[in-house]
Amino acid sequence: MTYSLHNLRVLNTRPLGQAKELSRAIIDAGGIAIECPALKIEANNQHWLSSLPNLEAAEYAIFISANAVEHCFTTLEQQRIAWPATVKLIAVGQGTASALKKYGFPIHLIPSHADSEHLLALAELQTVSKKKILLFKGEGGRPLIEETLKSRGAEIYSFDVYKRVKPEINQEHLYSLWHNDVVDIILFTSQQAMHNIFALFGEGARAWLCSKPCLVISERLAKSASLLGIKTILISSPETILKTLHQYNQGLIHGQQQ
Repeated sequence: MTYSLHNLRVLNTRPLGQAKELSRAIIDAGGIAIECPALKIEANNQHWLSSLPNLEAAEYAIFISANAVEHCFTTLEQQRIAWPATVKLIAVGQGTASALKKYGFPIHLIPSHADSEHLLALAELQTVSKKKILLFKGEGGRPLIEETLKSRGAEIYSFDVYKRVKPEINQEHLYSLWHNDVVDIILFTSQQAMHNIFALFGEGARAWLCSKPCLVISERLAKSASLLGIKTILISSPETILKTLHQYNQGLIHGQQQ
């Protein structure tokens, strides 16, 4: 389907390296992408390698993001650690699956929606007692997957292979965005990014940020946006961001009014 975002000004808060693909899609659809990365992704130290079990004994490996894939396999390749073909790979969503495919790995499972809840609802993860499961994620992420699988009796090995930090952004640039009111809608794909944007813009821009419609990719993020005081919230998914922006721009949806 062809989407039209004619002159829709979208503040794209995704990390710089991950913002480009979406920004290009917005521009190709006639919109205006304003990149304002609210997160910077950095490799964590390699201490997690010392906790690696015998990989061949693992039943599943869960990757919580494309970043987890990149930082896991980059480090393993640097250390010349071979990945066994016997481990079944589970990707949290299509973006993560695409990252795994770049490394030539087949994906065993992908949930219908890219979030922890749908991943945990997968039939094969219901009976995991005494099974060894590897979990690759970012530092400070949600503990839901690890805690739930442990409660089901699984033996979980969790590795924080990257970290998210608040980037340095030119304050004059941020000031011009809200002072000149050049944004129509703000895109948030993580809770930390949402909080970082409010911190980066500062208290003077708070009312402006809250007045702008925001697009989030889960019900959980919608609740976070509401708690911050954002008045209009559109709920999408990682796979349907462009479609939701199109529907909003065409006046087909108006979002939740808080």
